[in-house]
Amino acid sequence: MSFRTESDLLGSVPVPAEALYGAQTQRALDNFPLGHQRAIGSYPTLIRALLLIKKAAALTNREIGALSPERAEAILAAADDLLARERPDQFPVHALHGGGGVSAHMNVNEVLANLAEERLGGRRGEYRRVHPNDHVNLHQSTNDVYPTAGHMAVIAQWARLQPALRGLAEAFDRKGREYRGVRRLARTCLQDAVDVTYLDFFRGYAGYLERAQERLGAAVDRLYVVNLGGTIVGRAEDVPAPYLKGIVPALAAVTGEPRYRQSPNLFDAAQNPDDLAAVSAELDLLARGLIKIAQDLRLLSSGPEAGLGEVTLPAVQPGSSIMPDKINPTIPEFVMQLAFKVIGHHAMCAAGLNHGDLDLNIWESSMVFAVLESMELLESAAGVFEAKCVRGLTVNAERSARHADTLIPMLVRLARRHGYSTVTAICKEAGPDAGYLRELLAARLGDDPGPGPLQIPR
Repeated sequence: MSFRTESDLLGSVPVPAEALYGAQTQRALDNFPLGHQRAIGSYPTLIRALLLIKKAAALTNREIGALSPERAEAILAAADDLLARERPDQFPVHALHGGGGVSAHMNVNEVLANLAEERLGGRRGEYRRVHPNDHVNLHQSTNDVYPTAGHMAVIAQWARLQPALRGLAEAFDRKGREYRGVRRLARTCLQDAVDVTYLDFFRGYAGYLERAQERLGAAVDRLYVVNLGGTIVGRAEDVPAPYLKGIVPALAAVTGEPRYRQSPNLFDAAQNPDDLAAVSAELDLLARGLIKIAQDLRLLSSGPEAGLGEVTLPAVQPGSSIMPDKINPTIPEFVMQLAFKVIGHHAMCAAGLNHGDLDLNIWESSMVFAVLESMELLESAAGVFEAKCVRGLTVNAERSARHADTLIPMLVRLARRHGYSTVTAICKEAGPDAGYLRELLAARLGDDPGPGPLQIPR
């Protein structure tokens, strides 16, 4: 491999000759080895967001006369090239690195500078015509660019997650309507309770998922407030007033999204990424809800002979290397494991929020990646859950009805007719013999509860 030599604050750095990135990116690769973790290039929504911000900055700087039209056009063309043709290999910096996102930000600045340099007749690494700091990053700081890009990336990722959640909620609603006439035994504290329909049961799942979507959507909507223009710690005097006024409208223009607006308190925005943490918290709640649903389906499908066996999940793979004919609930278990990771990511976000020392929370960059990964995991979980489990789930109507016609549901129906105290006294007298209890109830109350549901007058 051939190399070119670039220089920065600390001296000379050998950079692969064909690389579009430069010295600071190479130092990040040397300092923060990937260790089988993801590079920033594997987060396309984040790279796209950074490129759109650079376009907005170039347009604004050209408009106020801070950047020559020639340089601005070269930067804009370079950004458009990368937006049209993703090149993840040119963004190799590890997602997790010290410095609050500086390495990732400079990776983007260097790639744009080198593409613009070549467009104006220069060579990679020269930076005579277009410099990554002086021109691409003019009037910007990692501390306003990176949080803004993080907000934008999460908003874009939400557009992928939301349909997956909606599809899963609708699948449970359809499944409930499919088995609306089948009764099942509801359980509280894992003990027999009352009889309900599968329509009631599955609509409970659908309701949770719909509510989770609403909460997540509201949290994501708050991310349209950005601190772009706040540069280092939110001090407006660090950029020209026309730039501060024009940068967010320019961002709205290049994205086609008029909802972006500048934070009214840029100091607050630099110190407190709580809006991002709020999204993570909602993802955490969603993950915990999915764990509950998946665990329920594992329990309800337990068996085939000695378990509950009230539902049957689609068989997607053999369940044992030693036991013939064994099938496991692997899709719910897959969903649960993805959800466990989401919970871990939220713990990371909470820790980052805790350690936002003094004037800048440098951990927001790592929080961004945690939230993006959580959204990817939940998109996968919801999609697989719907396609490979819920869609093909069948209810064992006969077994469900038999369980629904057991003693406790019958006692609840009798208590509604004759009173809790009356039925309880008869139960106490009968002791543990269920057959004798049925006889005693019929004799004392004049009802024959029978094996089936007792019809209660309305």
